Amino acid sequence: MHQEQIKTELKERHQAFINYITELNENTFNYKFQEKWTAGQQLAHIVMCVKPLVYVFGLDKILIEQKFGKLDRPSQTYDELLISYLEKFKEGGKAPDNFVPEEISFQQRENLCISLDQLIQDLCLKLGMYTESELDTYCIPHPLLGKLSLQEMLYNAIYHVEHHHKAAIRNLQHQSIS
Repeated sequence: MHQEQIKTELKERHQAFINYITELNENTFNYKFQEKWTAGQQLAHIVMCVKPLVYVFGLDKILIEQKFGKLDRPSQTYDELLISYLEKFKEGGKAPDNFVPEEISFQQRENLCISLDQLIQDLCLKLGMYTESELDTYCIPHPLLGKLSLQEMLYNAIYHVEHHHKAAIRNLQHQSIS
């Protein structure tokens, strides 16, 4: 994927998730099936994960290289990254404690949605400061996947929101059964 397609995918998938969340009433927003996260927690988790991306993309490129180095392998495609992510997930991979959201109240929904939308706008703006080559070269750590190129991290962000959007939908399917 090239930059413009990445920006489009980031905006569209996050907006679809925001739209879904804003349509939920208080009961569905707070519904929890077994130990699964509520829709509010899914939203908070995505916000928590996008914030550091926005921060890193705002850093000086030299600082990124000094702190994390450069990728010593070819950057994966979206599909290759997805396979790696799903393998780690099947092996029991889950969010590190610092990315596990606390309970989220319905009253927090609007601010979290606004924050997520702004974060994605900021990320897309900062993404424009990088060349395609730099996106494939500079790397940062992912808690499950290890060092990823900036482009791979963006691919992860695209899939990650879709994964949590689907998880929220699956959780609520149990509400009508209960």
